[in-house]
Amino acid sequence: METEWIRTFLIAARTENFRETAELRFITQSTVSKHIQHLEKELQTTLFDRQGKQVRLNRFGAYFFQQAEKMIMTVDEGIHNMESFLHGYTSHLTIGVAPQIANSTLPAIIQTFQQQKPSIQISIELLKSNEIGEAVYTGEVDIGLSKLTSTRELHTVLLAQESLQLIAPIAKKEADALTLLQQEMILTHEYAPYWQDIQQVLQQFKRYKSMHINQTEVIKNFVKHGLGIAFLPRSIIEADYQQNLLHSYSIQEFSHIMSNSYFLAKYLSADIESFLAVCHLIYADLVCD
Repeated sequence: METEWIRTFLIAARTENFRETAELRFITQSTVSKHIQHLEKELQTTLFDRQGKQVRLNRFGAYFFQQAEKMIMTVDEGIHNMESFLHGYTSHLTIGVAPQIANSTLPAIIQTFQQQKPSIQISIELLKSNEIGEAVYTGEVDIGLSKLTSTRELHTVLLAQESLQLIAPIAKKEADALTLLQQEMILTHEYAPYWQDIQQVLQQFKRYKSMHINQTEVIKNFVKHGLGIAFLPRSIIEADYQQNLLHSYSIQEFSHIMSNSYFLAKYLSADIESFLAVCHLIYADLVCD
């Protein structure tokens, strides 16, 4: 069974139009007909009901369509893997990453890992922390870098516990931190697991106001533009702080609240253990700086 026949069939099944299929496949309409005839002969059944020039996918064709999609997906994946191998890649890892980590420590992790393991190809999937554990468990990703643990039985490693920094616009760096908490809008990440702990501490202040934003990068930009203040872990704000784009405070009342980062995997292979070692290295450097 030729894969080109199957590719032609998949388009014909979607369009139910051999002329359109020919245009999309850049072949002649007679070639489309021959591909379908060859396939039907091989399968010993018709795949389309024909009425004059019109074709309609029949129940046998509908069933084979599901199988054909899987077949072509497997073939294409095999071709891709072979091409990767020819270019020097011997394996592949898919990493599911929370946006907070993707926007902070991930570039250093990937850069160091690629230097150590140039033969391993990496794919990145951005996911919410509460989705990462399930993605690891189902095999959608090989590794998870998350701000949350999972209820699934996974190999879970705490990579870092970071104290939170109160960040404010540079223009307000001379202001008292406790005064800012009562005067400025506190921008919060609705998925941040530490927000409830922060709220408990804030109860001791006479008044405060907050706004939920679900992207950390947006929160930082709002702060830079003077639209509020925020609590974020050091790894998230370090680059902006070094460039004098944000001012940060360490506040004693909030020093017990931590932002955790976790490594999740369903199993440990040599490649995955190498990636974990790099994660430990990068987070250790962060703590030591």
